[in-house]
Amino acid sequence: MSDEPDGLERRLRQLHAGLDARPGFEQRVMARVAALRAAQGAPRADLRAQFERRRERARRALRREAWLQGATLAGIGIAAAAVAWEFAPALVAHAAAASGGLQPASLAGVTLLGLAAAVGWLLRRNGIRII
Repeated sequence: MSDEPDGLERRLRQLHAGLDARPGFEQRVMARVAALRAAQGAPRADLRAQFERRRERARRALRREAWLQGATLAGIGIAAAAVAWEFAPALVAHAAAASGGLQPASLAGVTLLGLAAAVGWLLRRNGIRII
């Protein structure tokens, strides 16, 4: 038991050997903190590079999102076309009954006109001018 306090004393000395307890400790710490802040302040070129990396990451994410939305829209369109193809005779008969004898060619023309109007509205809404 007598060597235990010596071992504890030795371990405590080793643990606290690097502590700075001289007068002016707070001023030295504040100077170190200020030096770290100055070192962390990145030059303009580094900030520009960080900005470009973030911008490129955002651009890639937006492009990926646009492709996914386009693929989803294409899938919905293909599914709608498949349903229309499968049930075309029933759809034509139903549309003819509802329209009071409208011919299938006229119905297709009205449908295409409505689709063109919707696409035109979407393009104008997003600032894309064709004509």
